[in-house]
Amino acid sequence: MLKLVRNLVIGLVLAVPTCVYAADKTEKEVTLSDIPKLTMEDQHPVSCRRIYRDLTETHYRKDVAIDDQFIHDFYIQYFRYIDPYKSLFFKNEIAEFISDIGNVRASVVRCNLDLPYKIFNRYAFHKFDQMKYAIGLLEGGKLDLDQHDEFVYDREKAEWPEDPKQRLELWEKIVKYDLIKIILSGKTREEASKQLIKRYKSNLNFLTQLKSEDAFSSFENSLAHQFDPHTNYMSPIASEEFYADMHLSLEGIGATLRTEDDTVVIEELIPGGPAEKSKLLKPKDRIIAVGAKENKLTDLVGMRLDEAVKLIRGPKGSTAYLQIQRGEGESAKIFVISLVRDKIKLTDRAATSEVLTFGKRKVGVLKASSFYDHLTTDARKELEKLKKENIEALVVDLRGNGGGLITEAAGFTGLFVPKGPIVQVRDMNNYIETVDDPSSDVMYEGPMVVLIDNLSASASEIFAAALQDYGRALIVGSNSFGKGTVQQVRSLGKFYDLFNGELGQLSYTIAKFYRINGGSTQLKGVTPDVSMPSLSDVQKYGEKELENALPWDSIKSQKYDLIGAPEKYASVLKKKLDERIAADPAYKVTLEQIQLAKETMDKQSVSLNLAERKAKKDEDAKGELERTNRLLKIIGKEPVKDLNDVPGDVKYPDPVKEQAAQVALDLASLMVHK
Repeated sequence: MLKLVRNLVIGLVLAVPTCVYAADKTEKEVTLSDIPKLTMEDQHPVSCRRIYRDLTETHYRKDVAIDDQFIHDFYIQYFRYIDPYKSLFFKNEIAEFISDIGNVRASVVRCNLDLPYKIFNRYAFHKFDQMKYAIGLLEGGKLDLDQHDEFVYDREKAEWPEDPKQRLELWEKIVKYDLIKIILSGKTREEASKQLIKRYKSNLNFLTQLKSEDAFSSFENSLAHQFDPHTNYMSPIASEEFYADMHLSLEGIGATLRTEDDTVVIEELIPGGPAEKSKLLKPKDRIIAVGAKENKLTDLVGMRLDEAVKLIRGPKGSTAYLQIQRGEGESAKIFVISLVRDKIKLTDRAATSEVLTFGKRKVGVLKASSFYDHLTTDARKELEKLKKENIEALVVDLRGNGGGLITEAAGFTGLFVPKGPIVQVRDMNNYIETVDDPSSDVMYEGPMVVLIDNLSASASEIFAAALQDYGRALIVGSNSFGKGTVQQVRSLGKFYDLFNGELGQLSYTIAKFYRINGGSTQLKGVTPDVSMPSLSDVQKYGEKELENALPWDSIKSQKYDLIGAPEKYASVLKKKLDERIAADPAYKVTLEQIQLAKETMDKQSVSLNLAERKAKKDEDAKGELERTNRLLKIIGKEPVKDLNDVPGDVKYPDPVKEQAAQVALDLASLMVHK
């Protein structure tokens, strides 16, 4: 699937919905003539030329060859962008569209946009046919869910259909796949059919609301992502949302969203927001419906993202009910949660600390959820508290920390190392700048572990890499995300502009980060000295999963003095860790979950036999209940007979944090007896 596409950065969620389960008898039937034929507007050629200029003159990859292969690959990406399931266009239809490479090139280089608009209009007509066919299948009531058939739900490597027969077979499988998921969420077949018909009719209604900007944004974002996955065009509306989020002025659940395969996907949970605090949501969860009441939800599948945002926003204190789909295929689960919207405040991101005790030994844990403004100041206060507790070692927990301000990365690193270089930055003109520790004041000098996972990115990787290069801390956990690029947001408008319309913005990559040892954090990320399995490792997170990611490379190392060499103890510490993990009942549950997740990830297809899916769901639920009761026993709670009976305030063990703390104690012992 295309990754990180159609982004709209917002702090989120929902408002005034209608019932998703009952069809509106008064609704007008959508016909093909109701779908607008889109053409470019006056601002689009202007925006197009300025986007092309910025990408080819000031992007980090400004020297990329805009040759026939680039143009061909870009257009294939455009088709995948608007048809991610590869279910709408025919294979020969795509070949025909891009056969005239001269005309195709003109759309990119000279911004003759007739062809991309023609393609987008064809997409809308195909989508109309698909929804009409799907509704007919459901209303006819003859879908056979007893056949032993499979659906390949990850169609990234699939081909587009060869002919109408292949396409209709694929459409029928998609309907069965959607229908079974809803039935397994607890609906009867009749209820599930009504809900799915309502969804597909909503999709038809949204086709009638398509705007010229939809086609233009799809085209320009496809071009932007050919340069790298973090480069995006933002429409005027998306630009407003971006700046609202940057000023944290939104009230909602606290998440950044994108669309993928016609669904709203959670990209990131904002630290301190209702979603993150609830512990009920995760990145990659899909929000498929929303409402003010649990039994009255508006379906979001197939909805334009900006339209979904209008439903997603709401005042502080109001309750949002979210229908969530987690996972794909046999592992897919659909459930409803409720969140109380709140104001997203920067102070909610503040660093926290705690002391873990093992017998008479104490370990401090400093948790930083993001590199926000004033993190260094807050962390200094937390370190003062921990030092008063006479801790023997320290764990800095950066799991899930997606980064933030480079100035805070430098300042935070400076709390643990003497004054010196922290990170190098190389721009598109190969100019290299070194960012130094702003202070020689070291707050903590004792044994130290930095805990990372594959969601630790950007500024987190700068911090972990610097401490690893200095030999100041042992890095423990999973390989980090691998985002070593710097983005800049530029308005497409000019200070003195002959064009008076709104043009939106371009967020594009202008530089790369490099460790002080010269290696980039891009793509490879930071490799831990002591690896520790985590459930998040199984998910396809990380820069290496993104198309057109910039490559890893290296530059000249900076001069810096080694502080220590904790990595020399890595093999001994790893052996002790593995022995503890094998005897840790909570970690045993985690390892079982990892194995189950791997098996599911390896299987890219799912049965379309309802009885088989129900049996698999019952088997999975039985296993999950058994593992849940083992965890409840560990924390001294009574077992439950049903997963719905687990109290909402239960705090399960965090075996990864516990084991990282014991690694820190082992490190402290080895350093004392060196």
